[in-house]
Amino acid sequence: MADDPKSTQQNTGTGAGQQPKDEKKHRVPDYIREKYPNLEQLINETESMTNEEREYWFQILPIMTDKQIQKLRGILIHEKEQLAKLDKEYETELSKLNQKHIMEWKEQDRKEKRDTLKKQEVEAEKEEKDAEAELLEQMEALGDEEGTEETA
Repeated sequence: MADDPKSTQQNTGTGAGQQPKDEKKHRVPDYIREKYPNLEQLINETESMTNEEREYWFQILPIMTDKQIQKLRGILIHEKEQLAKLDKEYETELSKLNQKHIMEWKEQDRKEKRDTLKKQEVEAEKEEKDAEAELLEQMEALGDEEGTEETA
């Protein structure tokens, strides 16, 4: 039996929070796994326990009463549901914030485009006035030349 890998694996300690994959499958007694199929998964996935706390629960599971196991399972399920609810609320809030920022960005973009168009419009009006003034000057100059020619 000493050559059996499972027996040596169970007798040797594992380093800081590391667990062999085979040991993980055999931590929960079969009768508990059959009666509470998702309990092992709930314990492994909970965010509120450290690895040491998980080990503690796996070690005492065989001596716990059905009522205690049901209560532990209920707590873990409730925690999972509450975390899922919080995640959903967080995603909703994040989505709202993203939409708000997108709208603000679009509004800023529109404002910049309006400002650019307004500047272009002002420049075009100035160029138009300058061209108009130049034409008036040319017309006056022509009128002055015609007037001096008629008097001469």
